[in-house]
Amino acid sequence: MKSEIRRAVDHMLETNLVRKVFWHMDEKVDDLIYGIRQGDDAAVIGEWVVNMEGPYPLKIGRKTGLIHTCSDIVVMGAKPRFALNSMQVDSVKESRSIAEDIKKQSNGLGVPIIGGNTQLENDLNPCISFVVFGKMIGKPIPDCGAKQGDRILMLGDAVEGEIGERVYRAKVKFETFFDLIKNNIEIHASKDASRGGWFGNLTEMLIKSRKGFTLDSIPYPRITRYMGNYMIAVPGKEVRKIVEISARHKCPIVEIGRIEKDLTISIGDDVVVDQKRMRELIRNFPYRRSRGL
Repeated sequence: MKSEIRRAVDHMLETNLVRKVFWHMDEKVDDLIYGIRQGDDAAVIGEWVVNMEGPYPLKIGRKTGLIHTCSDIVVMGAKPRFALNSMQVDSVKESRSIAEDIKKQSNGLGVPIIGGNTQLENDLNPCISFVVFGKMIGKPIPDCGAKQGDRILMLGDAVEGEIGERVYRAKVKFETFFDLIKNNIEIHASKDASRGGWFGNLTEMLIKSRKGFTLDSIPYPRITRYMGNYMIAVPGKEVRKIVEISARHKCPIVEIGRIEKDLTISIGDDVVVDQKRMRELIRNFPYRRSRGL
C-alpha cells in the first residue's frame, strides 16, 4: 500500500514543471477565474468552463474520452454544452469506425461534437483528444476549499465497461451532482478521481486546501486506479441530504473519511504521509488561490 501511495503522490507532481512554464499566461486573460495557477479540473473563463483531455490511445479514447472530458466540466459545477475532437488515425476506414463510437458517447451524454481535426500522417501513433465547453449553473466549485471537519464522500460508480455502460454510469453521476447544486448543498471542494488514482487526487485537494485527512474506509483497493467518480468535501450536516438525493438517482455514495487540521494523511491510526512530507508538498506545489474565491 505504501509503495502505491508514493507512486500516486509522485504522479500528481509530474506536470508541475509544465505548469510553471505557463504560469504568467493567466495574467493575459481578463475574465479568467481558474487557470494554470489553480490547476483545477478545468479552466473557468467568465461563465464558460473549458476542459481538454488526451491524447488517448484510440482504444481508450473511442470508449471513454468524451465521457471523461465532460466529467471534469461537471465536477466544477457546469453543464457540458458542446465538444471538439482531434484524432490521428491510420486510415479513412479507421476514422469512420472511431467516429461512430464517439457519436455514441456524444448522443448518450447529449454533448454534440461540432468540430475538430482528423489527420492521417505517416509514422505517428494513432491517438485522440477532446475539448469540451460548458456553462456554469451556479458558482464554480474548486478543488481547494476543503475545511476542517468536512466529510469526504465518493460519489458515483467507477466508469468502466462498454460505451453504453460508461455513458449510463457517467450520466447518473452527473445528474446526481447537478441535483446537489440545485438543492443548495454546501460543497466546499470537489474533484474528479482520475489521473493518478483517487489517492493522488485526494492528496492534491488536501495540498491546495492546506489540510490533513483521516481515511476511515478504502473505496477501492488499487489507489492508483482511474475511477471516474467524484470526491466531494462537505460539512457533516449535509451528508444525510446527499445520501437521500443519491438514493433517488440510484447513485452510489460512500463516506471515506474526514478533513483534519493536522497536516498528515492517516489510514486509521497509521500515518502514511507525515507532516514533514505534507509541508514539503505544499511548499513545492505550483498553486495560487483563485481571485474568484
